[in-house]
Amino acid sequence: KSAAAEEDDEFFGDQSCDDEFGAAEAEFRDVKTLSYLDGFDETKEEKLQEGFAEGYSRAFDDAFVAGSRLGSIAAKTALCELNKDTKCVTANQPRLHNAASAIHQFLRDEIMIGDEKGRESTYEGAFDNLKNKLDSIESDSK
Repeated sequence: KSAAAEEDDEFFGDQSCDDEFGAAEAEFRDVKTLSYLDGFDETKEEKLQEGFAEGYSRAFDDAFVAGSRLGSIAAKTALCELNKDTKCVTANQPRLHNAASAIHQFLRDEIMIGDEKGRESTYEGAFDNLKNKLDSIESDSK
């Protein structure tokens, strides 16, 4: 060290301790930041998985409802065809087509496009509308 530096050390004290404290403080901030980010990422992944599981379960239930109603109309049409009842087939084929079209439209508009249209409708409301359409089509076939 130079004579001036030694003189400063005598007057101000050894500055290496302050440098070590500053480095430790910076390291603590880095660890704290990394811990926060790790916790944030872990929580984000957990919430994403929970949302996926909930959505999957709900979608499965909704798909079962729509598929059951479509299957019921298709079964009636198939029975008519099996019995060679042309009047029944003629009456049920448009119903089957309408039911399949309603489901297709729901899937296209609500699932594939979603909020891109800027609509205020909700998935629940759209699915209720689909169920009502299918109910109406199914009740016409009775």
